[in-house]
Amino acid sequence: MKINYGSQQPAIHIYYSSLGINPSLFNQMLFGMEEENVPYLVMRQEEKSALKLGYQAADDSSLGVGVGIGEDGTVILHYKRLKEEEPLFQIHLQRDMKKLRKLGANGARLVKGIPFKDLEEQETERVIQEEGITREDMALLIAKVMSKMKEIV
Repeated sequence: MKINYGSQQPAIHIYYSSLGINPSLFNQMLFGMEEENVPYLVMRQEEKSALKLGYQAADDSSLGVGVGIGEDGTVILHYKRLKEEEPLFQIHLQRDMKKLRKLGANGARLVKGIPFKDLEEQETERVIQEEGITREDMALLIAKVMSKMKEIV
């Protein structure tokens, strides 16, 4: 996969804070984009806020998709057509390392117009295994909760 270093080739823009963020920390996210065959452009910025970085990255990208990584380790996946304060996904660089690859893939999938990968799937799998709950039980429980929510609304 060719990384876009300043050319006008369409790419997902990834802006990260120059204050304490090492680009090697988000390699898994880049691998997720590569797996979906969507190019990206990585740029260091002076801004500290992940939200602002993500929104600006999406706005600057001809694909309309951007990622911002703030100095506090927050990672934002943003889309150009959304309000700045309403990003698509938000995770933490170090607490959610296992989700980074899926976040990258989701950015690429947004570009391609295909369904997202579930960021919470691993947590669900862990609960199913530890608690001995079957998938059928989980589906039934979700259906009941959704039914109750519809009654309330």
